[in-house]
Parts: sequence; structure tokens; C-alpha cells
Amino acid sequence: MANNLNTFHIITYGCQMNKNDSEKIAALLEHCGLSEVVSEKDADLIILNTCSIRAKSELRVFGKLGQLKHQKKTKPNLKIGICGCMPQYKEKELLSKAPIINLIFGTNTIHRLPELLSTITSRNVIKDIAKNIEQTEIPIPPKRGSLHQAWIPISFGCNNYCTYCIVPHTRGKEKSRKKEDIIKEIIAIDKNKYSKIVLLGQNVNSYGQDMYENYDFADLLQDVSEVPGIKLIDFMTNHPKDISEKLIEVVKHTPNINKSFHLPLQSGDNEILRKMNRHYTVESYMALINKIKKEIPNVEISSDIIVGFPGETEEQFQNSLIAVREIRGFRVNTSAYSPRELTPAATMPDQISTKEKARRLQLLMRIVDESSKSTI
Repeated sequence: MANNLNTFHIITYGCQMNKNDSEKIAALLEHCGLSEVVSEKDADLIILNTCSIRAKSELRVFGKLGQLKHQKKTKPNLKIGICGCMPQYKEKELLSKAPIINLIFGTNTIHRLPELLSTITSRNVIKDIAKNIEQTEIPIPPKRGSLHQAWIPISFGCNNYCTYCIVPHTRGKEKSRKKEDIIKEIIAIDKNKYSKIVLLGQNVNSYGQDMYENYDFADLLQDVSEVPGIKLIDFMTNHPKDISEKLIEVVKHTPNINKSFHLPLQSGDNEILRKMNRHYTVESYMALINKIKKEIPNVEISSDIIVGFPGETEEQFQNSLIAVREIRGFRVNTSAYSPRELTPAATMPDQISTKEKARRLQLLMRIVDESSKSTI
């Protein structure tokens, strides 16, 4: 076993991409001879796979590190690793606030974990944060954690640079995987065990733009649907500005593709959307969903709304409520704006108070609940 490490436990925060990263980490650790345990108390190595999308996610990580500090006092040989988005820009803060950390690595260096593990000790901190390299494929299949669905990343990173979002700063520029590698991974999956394949990307709709001239996400989706044994295919996340008629047609006419689109609106006000750098208007968004509903009558559409973006007036907030009422029947994920370091929105003037954001969020949630009970 690596450095007398026999067991490990992974705690994952955040999105499906993080869950897939944890599956890769688990596979690499087992390849090194460690065994995964259900309880962190039985682990020789605990890894926190972190999320930075909101401040609350980071506070949960720091809270957990505080708990592990006490656990390490009773188990001195316990090793603590931290990875994911937080180390990409908060490495110094993490090591300062949590000196119990033995291993820290980023979103683009997972493949180097076996090498890092071989040098870990109780007296040093092994660091491997890379900000300007592409994510590298690991040489073995991930250890899938879901019972019925398999996460398949089709791209890494993001090029959209929404002004509130830290993802481009923690995961880098968008890089598509080769279509052959994606199909190969899907072919190898046990179709009897995994009834659903979920294609992942920060913006699946821009797949292939950095790699192919005449091959896009709709083409990939069609090719995946033709892999023998695939019962159901889903995909996330979409960007409204990049949804094509070709994609709508593929979803409409392919039986084993889930008739579902997650289309984040983010705000019901055009000026706020402009400040968010979203590249669409409320009107173009509504036209898009109406087109999708016309082409695919039984489609399920979900969305996201952020309240309290810097400078958002009461009238602009009310416009979001109007938009939610207009898209009644949708599942809408709601959140209050959370300032993120490195993002333009964090330094914009007229930041909304925490109290006011909480008021707006409560009102939005009430309207969402009322609207979700309405028929489309």
C-alpha cells in the first residue's frame, strides 16, 4: 500500500463534474492498492473534492476541515487531501487555515495522483496545482458511484466568462474530448447496470468548436444514441445562446434521448443579463423555449434564476418574477448572488445587502412554488 495508506474516503461537494472527478480519484486510489471505506473514521486518507460556485460551498469545506482537525488529534497518521476548484485559487488560504492538509491538488492534475501519493508524509505538504494545462485523461476507467447512471464528460472548462462565475478561473478554457474517446468510454460501460448515460460539460452545446470544423454536439449526441445497449441519454448543462435547431431535431427524433433541456435563464431582466455577459435577451430565451415546446410537446425544461446581482433594482428583480410566472410549470433552481473572487461581478458597484438578497430569494422561491403547480 502507498506509504502505509490502506483505506480512503472521498467527500464530494458541488456539481456532477466534481462527482465524476471523484470517481476518477477513487479508481486511481484503488489502482494504488487502497480500499474505499464508507465511514471516514475508518479511512487512512480523507480527500475533500471541493466546489467554489458559491461562498456557502467553501464555508462547508472549511467547517469540515475544522472537524477533521479534531479527528487527526486522535488519529495522528490520518492524511488529509484537498482537491477540486478551491485549490485552484485559494491554495494559500487553505494551507494557512488548515495546516492539517497533507496533499493539495487541482482540477487539472488528478492524473498525477499516484505519483503524489508515493511522496506523502506526515511532515510535508504535497502540492500540485496547475492553472494553464489541459485536463489529462486517466489511464483506467472511473469507479462509478451511481447505481444506475454513468457520468461521461465530453469537455472540460468554459469559455463563456459569465461575470459572476468562477468556473473558467478554476477549470480553465474549454477543451473538448475526442469523440472517439467518448464513444470508447461509453462502449465499455455495462449497459445492464447503467440504464442512463449523462453527457457532461459546462456548456455541452459548444462541444467540438475547439476541435472540429463539421462536427458538433448534435452529431455527438446522434453517435452516442447509436451505441448498442444505450437505454437513455441525458446531457447537461446547456447555454441558451448555443442551442441549435439541429440539436432540437436530434432530441425530437431519437427515441433513447431524454426529452429534457436544462436552460438557465439567470435573470428576467435584459440589462442584468447584459451585465452577466450571458449573450441573449429575455425575449430570445422565451422564443427558444417556445420553439422547443412546439417541436417536442412532451419536453421537460428546467432553469436557474439568480437574485441580488450587483445593481439589480427592485424593478429588475420584479422582471425575474414575471419571467418565472411566464415559464410556469418548469423546475427552477433559485439562488442569491454570491460574490466570487477573480470575477468581474465581485467588484461591480451597488452590491446588494445580504438581508435584501435573502428577502428577494424568499419571494422568488414562493413564486417558483406557485408557478410550478400551474400547468404549462
